[in-house]
Amino acid sequence: MTVLYLTMGLVAALSLEALFLGRLVKRQAVFQCCTSAVFAALALAAYLADGDVIASVYAMGPIAGVGIPSGLALALVWATTAASVFLSLWPFFERRVPAFGLLMPLAAAVFVLDAVLLSDYIALHTGPFGLTLRPVLLSATVGFGLGYAVYGLICTLPLWKRERRNLGWMALSVLCIALCTAPNYTLQFLFSPAMYAFTAIDLNLWHRILIYPAMVIPIAIYLVTAGRQAETKRLILLYYGLAALVNFMSTQKFPMIWGLEHVGNWPLHLCNTACYVLPLCLTFKLKRVFYFTYFINVFGAFVALTIPNYSTEGLNGTILVSSTLHFYRAHYQAFFMPLLCVAMGVFERPRLKQFLYSMAGFLFYYLAVLWLNAFFTNFDAGVDFFFINSDFVADKLGTWAERLRDVTVVFTAGSYTFKLYPVYQSLYFLVYCLLALAMWFLYELGFRTVEGWKDLAARRKKIRMDALALSVSQANHGGDTMKEQAASGQATLSIRGFSKRYGKSDVYAVKDAVLEVHGGEIFGFLGPNGAGKSTIIKSIVGIQPITEGSILVCGHDVEKDSVGAKLNIGFVPDHYALYEKLTAREYVNYIADLYRVPKKERDERMQRFVDIFELQKAVDDPISTYSHGMKQKVAIMAALIHDPKVWILDEPLTGLDPNSIFQVKECMKRHAAEGNVVFFSSHLIDVVERVCDRIAIIRKGQLQCVKDVKEIESHTTLEKFYMDVIGGKEVQPVPYKGKPATEGE
Repeated sequence: MTVLYLTMGLVAALSLEALFLGRLVKRQAVFQCCTSAVFAALALAAYLADGDVIASVYAMGPIAGVGIPSGLALALVWATTAASVFLSLWPFFERRVPAFGLLMPLAAAVFVLDAVLLSDYIALHTGPFGLTLRPVLLSATVGFGLGYAVYGLICTLPLWKRERRNLGWMALSVLCIALCTAPNYTLQFLFSPAMYAFTAIDLNLWHRILIYPAMVIPIAIYLVTAGRQAETKRLILLYYGLAALVNFMSTQKFPMIWGLEHVGNWPLHLCNTACYVLPLCLTFKLKRVFYFTYFINVFGAFVALTIPNYSTEGLNGTILVSSTLHFYRAHYQAFFMPLLCVAMGVFERPRLKQFLYSMAGFLFYYLAVLWLNAFFTNFDAGVDFFFINSDFVADKLGTWAERLRDVTVVFTAGSYTFKLYPVYQSLYFLVYCLLALAMWFLYELGFRTVEGWKDLAARRKKIRMDALALSVSQANHGGDTMKEQAASGQATLSIRGFSKRYGKSDVYAVKDAVLEVHGGEIFGFLGPNGAGKSTIIKSIVGIQPITEGSILVCGHDVEKDSVGAKLNIGFVPDHYALYEKLTAREYVNYIADLYRVPKKERDERMQRFVDIFELQKAVDDPISTYSHGMKQKVAIMAALIHDPKVWILDEPLTGLDPNSIFQVKECMKRHAAEGNVVFFSSHLIDVVERVCDRIAIIRKGQLQCVKDVKEIESHTTLEKFYMDVIGGKEVQPVPYKGKPATEGE
């Protein structure tokens, strides 16, 4: 025992000294990560060296060589697993998720307790022990963990001031960590399985109780992590994945898998591979490998959960036995973890390319286990990786599936015999691929449904926030003017310091636009392609959000009171989309219904527009039979059917014949003469010059001027004035100087 204490103390001292010396190296973070990897490897070697005595204890019975109470013994092993996983991950997330370091005092306390109770801690794993390799490995692990935790405790002391607000989350984290690191034998250790011999099989009550966590756990994790940063989500998933892997490897100890006589225990079943692959994908962000688990493992795990393949003889398959919980916890990981990774945004939702890569990977896996099954059957007749070497699946499907196994191919190579079922195994592969494709459809349907719920909730929240913002803005300076304009029905369009930036662009599409348009005006909006005309128009009509500033339509803020603003707007886009199976009359009546236009008014306006645009013979024909010009006229009729006070037109004359252009111009003049605003963009400068009262010219997202047309014509033509402005001093887009949005924010 003295040797073991010396080993522990020496390793603790050396690790502590090495870590502090590591602070002197240039790449300190890399050094800490390497140290963590060495600790994880040592802890894993000690864990896998042999089975654990405590795992075979029932109902808190005595443990040979252990002098502490059984409850404390279980807590000691349980907490050490949690602390070991924590120390393995801490340096990788020290800077990206600083609050994770708040758990360091607990890890330090666990390893201090291990050191004090070292002989009992070793006996929990080995029973009465001598000076063999595993006690030395366990002692070294405790020593390394103790030194590492003390170092981490010193490093994380400043966090307690900065991250104090996260203490509540850390308390919740401790509970979650305890649940996911609980050993598989916890329930059988605490209770007698013979007293609660409820077998979970054939979807009975106990079977369903064990399936329900596969549904509840991912929903709980998703809700708890909503709104957290991306790296925080990855850390949570990775911790859960590593804890699940540790528990899974309780049946993968070296003596249990070493040698060809134990090949049946190798983790080559499809769901078993997920326990290893998922932590690797989360650690190294292996996208292509991850999508293999997403398409292949999830469905396989679901089938395994509903049709378990464990024995139900004796206590096997009962709800408290460790082997039963081992089965379900391993399949929980394979079932919901890939879906959760995508739902939480750690990995993107896959596309067809990822699906095809996954099918190629699945083909490689399938051929590999096909050969391994045939080969290893020479050493262990029970080898059945992925259940393609037995009738386990065929028996569930019926006689027709079992008959497919009657076609066999048997051959020998040296002293080994290989037996294949080509028809059954080929169809098995093809059907599984088709089912994976069908499951992908279900995943996407689920994700889109959730997205719809989230979008609806966001819209409702925005409506509430808009109502609050509107009341606040009306209470501030200028609120009375807004109320007066809205109440009086005054036709106005006011653009105040409007700026628009798309996504993460380095420049503004429009910057600091200021414009006032009053009732009775036809206002022309000029500028070259890409200058920002359509950007401003789309923001006025509410198609896209505003980055900075505000836009008011008849006193209604388009963001804070979008419905009030839109009720006063008629919009003719540059690329319209009509319901072409309807007639023109049906379509315009449909739009009138949306705006709740009384029947008498809509009929009068409809007849007036039909006469103006000369559509008497075509108004009751399907729109699909119309020419481009006729469709443009229908779009204008739909925009004016509710008699909007602000009529917005984006390139309305493009592609029209002279007669149609004349009709549209006359309609614009009449609408403005009734005291309304007509605001339109165009490249036809001669039309603008004859129709408009005022114009604005925009270039590279910046308004260059706002001028009265008559004032321009007193000196020169509008065309020459426009060319002088556009061809004048070089203008560059305004760069965005704010902090770029970062992932997770």
